[in-house]
Amino acid sequence: MFLYLFLAIAGLSVAELYVLIHVGAVIGAIPTIALTILTAIVGASLVRSQGLQTALSVQDKLAKGEVPAQQVVEGVILIIAGACLVMPGFITDLTGMVLLIPWIRSRLAKKVLTSKHVHFNHPGQSGGSGNTFEGEYKRHDDDDDHHRLG
Repeated sequence: MFLYLFLAIAGLSVAELYVLIHVGAVIGAIPTIALTILTAIVGASLVRSQGLQTALSVQDKLAKGEVPAQQVVEGVILIIAGACLVMPGFITDLTGMVLLIPWIRSRLAKKVLTSKHVHFNHPGQSGGSGNTFEGEYKRHDDDDDHHRLG
């Protein structure tokens, strides 16, 4: 697993450098750097606004007593989009911008939720192998114990 992650990151880095060098050769170094900074600023702004909308949607679902699983997964996708947009490079910027498109993000979240690797227990559902015990307790201070004994 670590090897695959390492190869993916190394491959992405090489691809980003390749694209940056070629874009820099066409439009120049300063415009390339400015464009990279501009996409990070615009992307961060878009992630912030969409993140706030998602947070409000989560609160709305919770107020209705519903599980906001879809919104939570979309929030994670927004975090990934933000990370992609802040990283320098045009491939990651494009990936981040695509993840900011609401209908793509929604479909991706639904796909994650329906995958066999993700499972949410909804209220009222019995979940897992854990047991729930109900009971009562009453706290007694040490001073109370001494008064009863004396």
